[in-house]
Amino acid sequence: MTNESSEPIVQRLSRMEFKPLREVWPDEARHFTPWLLENSEYLAESLGIDLELEVSEHAIGAFSLDLFGRDVTHECPLIVENQLESTDHRHLGQLLTYAAGTDAKTVVWISAKFRDEHRQALEYLNDLAGDNARFFGIEVQVAVIADSPPAPLLNLVVQPSDWRSQVSAQRSSAGLSNSKAAYQSFWGQYLDQVHEQHPGLTNVRSPQGANWMNLNFPRKGTYITSGFIRGGKLTCELYIDVRPALRNSAIFEALLRNQTELEAALGTKLLWDRMEGKQACRIRLEHDASIADEESWPSLIDWLMKWQVAFKQVFYPAVQSLDDSLWTDPEFG
Repeated sequence: MTNESSEPIVQRLSRMEFKPLREVWPDEARHFTPWLLENSEYLAESLGIDLELEVSEHAIGAFSLDLFGRDVTHECPLIVENQLESTDHRHLGQLLTYAAGTDAKTVVWISAKFRDEHRQALEYLNDLAGDNARFFGIEVQVAVIADSPPAPLLNLVVQPSDWRSQVSAQRSSAGLSNSKAAYQSFWGQYLDQVHEQHPGLTNVRSPQGANWMNLNFPRKGTYITSGFIRGGKLTCELYIDVRPALRNSAIFEALLRNQTELEAALGTKLLWDRMEGKQACRIRLEHDASIADEESWPSLIDWLMKWQVAFKQVFYPAVQSLDDSLWTDPEFG
């Protein structure tokens, strides 16, 4: 039997419409930036790389960078400057200031609309930087179809020349060195167990091929981090890098005044390191370890989980209770 009807069957289609950005994110700092921090996969997909967004409102001198993280594909710092309006010269200046202040090699500017002169500026920077850094421009939109929920669109409008070819070559190259592969495997196993046994301990999902990993961020410029260091040690530490150095020292000294209480809460003595002559300060716990001894990884992971949980429980409230002036007072730079 044949279908006598010659009429084509056409599925009903709807028209895509675009909503004003501020209907979805009324305030850039309070709504859009936290949303992107929690939904970094949209940015990773737009750029075509693996990345981790670690902290929002990262202090750079007297200013605050919207988002700081890592370009995992290229193993380098990554920064993001957000703007829910058309691009302007002020944000371009901020972008370059933040890039210099963080030594970022992957620099992303997100805006509602890129003016031609700012698109050309990023292209010029890409030409100058060559393989040493990469600058991206992304236009953000919010689309709806009929009664669907709003859908974010991050459209890449500026990128280095032959960017997709570069990413493809990076991913298909010989691969990680033995040490990087070991670190990536260790952190992968650690994160798998953390998310299974302690959900909510960290938002980090992607392991990197570096000897360290930032896992929690109590407050601007402070990090609960862990890493393999020289001398055969694995560390769990609070790293203070608010900038400038005078501000870091003031925060460190404020915590040091509560050393007895903090160590009692943790049940152990800590290494309090002012890191004289350097930018940052740190409060550290160490454990004998070697990344080359793969049989020891399960015990190292157990040790690290125990102390990451404890550091978060103790140092989150300790840092958050410090006076705001330590972050804002011009006396500290």
